[in-house]
Amino acid sequence: MIDSAQRVLLFSSIGHALMHMMTAFYAVIVLTLAISWNLPAEDLLRLYAPATVLLGVMSLPAGWASDRFGAPAMMVVMFFGLGLSSIACGLVPTGDTFALSLALCGIGAFGAFYHSVGIGWVIRTAKEQGHAMGVNGLWGSAGLAMYGIVPGVLITLASWRAAFIVPGLVCIAVGVVLFVQMRQGKVGDRPMPATPGVQLGRREFWRVFSVLSVTMALEGVIWQAVMFGAALVFEVKLAPEIAALRDGLSSWGIVTKTVLWVGLATSMIYVVSGFAQYAMGRRIIDRYPLKVTYVIASALQVGAMLALAMGNGYVALLGAIASAVLSAAAGPIENILIARYTPSRYHGLGFGAKFVVAFGAGPLAILLIAWIRETTGSLELLFLGLAATSVVITLVALLLPSNDRDRGQEAVGPAPQTAPAE
Repeated sequence: MIDSAQRVLLFSSIGHALMHMMTAFYAVIVLTLAISWNLPAEDLLRLYAPATVLLGVMSLPAGWASDRFGAPAMMVVMFFGLGLSSIACGLVPTGDTFALSLALCGIGAFGAFYHSVGIGWVIRTAKEQGHAMGVNGLWGSAGLAMYGIVPGVLITLASWRAAFIVPGLVCIAVGVVLFVQMRQGKVGDRPMPATPGVQLGRREFWRVFSVLSVTMALEGVIWQAVMFGAALVFEVKLAPEIAALRDGLSSWGIVTKTVLWVGLATSMIYVVSGFAQYAMGRRIIDRYPLKVTYVIASALQVGAMLALAMGNGYVALLGAIASAVLSAAAGPIENILIARYTPSRYHGLGFGAKFVVAFGAGPLAILLIAWIRETTGSLELLFLGLAATSVVITLVALLLPSNDRDRGQEAVGPAPQTAPAE
C-alpha cells in the first residue's frame, strides 16, 4: 500500500516534471511561432523575459503561502494556475505579442510555486533524502526532456497552439487528483526531522545561505542559458546532421520538420541528466560530503561551457549534456543544505529565497542570448563567458562547511502526518 510519504514524492515529482516542461517549452515553440507570425525568433524570445522575472520573484510569496496554508494546498494552486496559463497561451490571437507575453507571465508566476513548495515537501517527508531527491530530480529532468519532444510532436501533428493547450489540460487534471487526495487525508506533511551532527543556528545558516546565494545566482545564469540557448545552438551546429537525417527519412516518404530534431536533441540533454541525477542521489549524495561533490561539479562546468562555445555538432551536444548532468548534481546538494540549516517553520521562505536568487538570473540569461546572437550571429561568446563564470562558482563554493557533518545521512524523525480530513 502506498503511504503518505510515497504519495508526496509522486505528486511532487509529477509537479516537478510538468513545471520544468511548461516553463521551458517556449524555447522550442518559438522556432515555429517565428515562422507563423513572421517575426524574428530573438524578438519573440524576449517576450518570455518578464515571465522569467516572475519565475524568480514569485518564489518568495509562494514560499510564504506554503508556510501559511500548507504545501499540498499550494501544489494544487500551482497545477491549476500553470494549466490555465498555458491554455491561455494557446488561445492568443495570431500576432498579438502583448497577450502572449501576458499569458507567459502566468506560466512564470505559477511555475515559481514548485521549487518553493515541492522540494521542501519532499525533503521533510523522505526517509532517504538523497534518494528521494534523485527520484524527484529524475522526474524534473524528464520534464526538461519533454520540453523539446512534446512541443515538437504536437507542432508536427497539429499546431503550436496544441503545444500549449494539451500540457495545460494535463496539468489541470493532475491538480484535480491531488485536491481529491488532500481532501481525503491521504496526502500530508511533517516538520523537518533533525539531521545527526548538524548544528542549527543563525551563524551557520547565514554562512551557508550567503555562499549559496552567490553560487546559485551564477549557476542560474548557466542553467537558463543552456535551457534557452541550446535549441538555437543546435539549429546551427547540428544543421548538417539534421539535414542528413531528414533527407534519409524523406527517401522513405517520411517528412519531418527541423524543429522536431532540434527538440529531440534538447530532450536528449535532460534524459541523460535525469538518469544521472537518480544514480547520484543514492550513490553519491547520500554517501559523500556535500561540499566535495558540489565543488567538483562546479569545476567541471568549465569544460562543458567550452564545449558548447567551441565545439561543432555532436561536441556541442555533449557539452550541453555534461552541463545538465553537473547542474543535476549541484541542485539537490543546495536543496538539502538549505533544508538542514533552515528551521522547519520557515522552510517555504527559505526555499522561496533560494529560487528568487536562482531563477532571478533567468532574465539576464535570456537578454544575453538575444543580444549576443543579434550582435554576433552565434552564442560562442556567451558560453566562453560562462566558462569563466564557472571558475568563480568553484572558488566561492570552497567557502561552504567542509566537515563530515554535511555528509548525506538518513534523516531521523516521526513519520509523515496525513492531512486532516475536512
